[in-house]
Amino acid sequence: MADQSLFAADPSRIKAGGDATGQVADMTNRAAEQFADATSFDPGDPPCGNDAYGNQYMQNYVPVHNMVRKGILDVARAVAAAGALTVESGKNFENAQHDNTHAVSNLPDVHTHRI
Repeated sequence: MADQSLFAADPSRIKAGGDATGQVADMTNRAAEQFADATSFDPGDPPCGNDAYGNQYMQNYVPVHNMVRKGILDVARAVAAAGALTVESGKNFENAQHDNTHAVSNLPDVHTHRI
């Protein structure tokens, strides 16, 4: 049984997690574009009409609609950044692991050297 205080990580799995996170970002970005497409309309012929009530509705709707779309895009960008940072973390961990393994393998044999 493994020691519960031991930390072990596989750099390739960390990088794969970053790639998967990037895929989530891509899906979120597509969802934002689908939202924009599904809710777009011709400003000259809004779905709520051109009368006073329709115009008032549009004054209230458009800013909120734009904030929602921007919010979804911001989430996509944040998730993409998290994915990229996770991949970079995996690469850095892999490099550190390689450097440390190399350094340990080059230590002098304590049984053949006297102080």
